[in-house]
Amino acid sequence: MQIAILGAGAFGQALAKILRDNHHASTFYDPLLFPEISLDQACRRAEAVIIAIPTEAITSFLAIYPPKLKQLPTILTSKGLFSLELFKEFPNFSIVSGPAFADEILAGHGATMTASSQFCAKLLHNQQIDIELSDDALGITICGALKNIYAIGAGYRAEAPDELAKYIQSAHQETKDYLARHGAQAATAELSCGLGDLILTCTNRTSRNFRAGQLLRKGQSKRTILRKLQTVEGISAATRADRKGYPLISEIYQLVNQK
Repeated sequence: MQIAILGAGAFGQALAKILRDNHHASTFYDPLLFPEISLDQACRRAEAVIIAIPTEAITSFLAIYPPKLKQLPTILTSKGLFSLELFKEFPNFSIVSGPAFADEILAGHGATMTASSQFCAKLLHNQQIDIELSDDALGITICGALKNIYAIGAGYRAEAPDELAKYIQSAHQETKDYLARHGAQAATAELSCGLGDLILTCTNRTSRNFRAGQLLRKGQSKRTILRKLQTVEGISAATRADRKGYPLISEIYQLVNQK
């Protein structure tokens, strides 16, 4: 099968490896890394599309997205959205998310992810990648956004292991509450896209969000952190998230914005 991957960053490259291992062909669209390849060229023979672009670019990108491409099976892997309203005109849409770092996938390490469609599972499942299914696409995407926020708080608390363990428990409970109050399923927080991804991101010191929390602990500003790390998904997610009634999200928002 021919797959167009929109976004050739680290995770886009990891997805290409999975597809290659599963005997699928892929093409990249990424105007920064491959400026010579237009969206039309990348998708000319595509039978399905994977969106792996930075979350903050999705809204503007979809504003100019060709209607004919919306008809193709589309898989979202970007993390940071709290709504799927942008994809309401995609008749064959699904999402995949979970505890999987790109460099580990490229190195051949195994991972388990959560997908919202059988099509996605068949496309990505193999001996290295295990896929669990859930019909809660909204819950999967919310979990992917929240864990990046909580990872900043984990980095901030990194020097106190006992406090960190308690913090992850609280973040997990807050995730369940958030899902239940925003039209998703609280049980999705127990899946790989929920608890699995939360634990991985909140304990892995190579995570940009975790490192951002460490830099905040050292007194560095948001501007300095973004200059050093370039992309910190949890910072933008903390701005977009509902903070009322969610003390951890509110705390991290205030830390990031030095309020």
